Amino acid sequence: MAITGLSHVGLSTPDLPRAIAFYSGALGFSEVVSFSWPAGNDAADAGLGVVGSAADLTVLNAGNTYLEVMQFHNPLPRRIDDPPTLQREGITHIGIEVRDLDEAAEHMLAGGARTLDPAHDASSASSRLLRDPDGNLIELRVTTSGDSLEYERLHVRIPLIEDGDDHSGAHIAASRGDTPTRTHVRGISHVGVATVGADPLRDFYEEAGLTVSSDTSWDLRVSEPVDSTRAVTSAGRALVMSAGNAYLELLEYHDVPVLVRPEEARIIEYGFNHLCFDIHDIATTHAHLGTVGMTCFAPWIQMPGGNASMGYALDPARTPIELLEHRSAASTMWPGHLSI
Repeated sequence: MAITGLSHVGLSTPDLPRAIAFYSGALGFSEVVSFSWPAGNDAADAGLGVVGSAADLTVLNAGNTYLEVMQFHNPLPRRIDDPPTLQREGITHIGIEVRDLDEAAEHMLAGGARTLDPAHDASSASSRLLRDPDGNLIELRVTTSGDSLEYERLHVRIPLIEDGDDHSGAHIAASRGDTPTRTHVRGISHVGVATVGADPLRDFYEEAGLTVSSDTSWDLRVSEPVDSTRAVTSAGRALVMSAGNAYLELLEYHDVPVLVRPEEARIIEYGFNHLCFDIHDIATTHAHLGTVGMTCFAPWIQMPGGNASMGYALDPARTPIELLEHRSAASTMWPGHLSI
């Protein structure tokens, strides 16, 4: 299996301190590390596919995965849609598993979240859509019976590393319980991706190691919405895939047009801007996925210190992805620090 888990979701913001205050204060995510790089970092430029990049970055532990929050000072990012919507090709939202919808929503609104425009409001018995301070969409969820995004099924896989050089296997992490500061939030349940065609993406991610959890359609003319992301349009399809510690939800909307990702869009654009997957054997995986639809900005590289190797790329729908292989437990986003 190539992919062993969802390492992190990338978030590009125009205001890093505000974003960190929200995701740590309102959601209880904890800071792992912060750093910056100035313009002139050739490796960063090559990986990102831009010139003269300069940015500040903070990694947050979200429980079962990480959130990587970045503020680019050069080049300046743009918004693909403003405000962000669910009908835009690529990563449209993240799903947050909570204990109580009303309490979590109240807590997050007090911490800087915003409700949707009432004209486009959408909710269901088990989920609710809010916006973070930048306007990015967050779906609060409570797992219900028979839920295709069942949080209790998730688990964290940790690479087996012995004496720093054996990273050939993986095992399931023991439960560590919830972080005490996350009184309302359990973790990131899923990442929502809008697509004009789910089947090619399903085929690609199955090649990469994800497994299909469910494939269903909805029609609000005959049934109530299962969750809030399916209440914004009358009909569509939801294909859910599992990365082990989180889900990927591929959404097709049948009665509204989906804004196709512009050719000139870069990985740095504002919003949830890339998915990073923990993988086994980056050399083999990188080469194989390149034959089934993945395109790369540059060859994968070994990170300074030798604790990890990584490479940025685009999936077949041109959604930015990152492949990350951990070579040591000293790796910054080591899965062993995560829990369900």
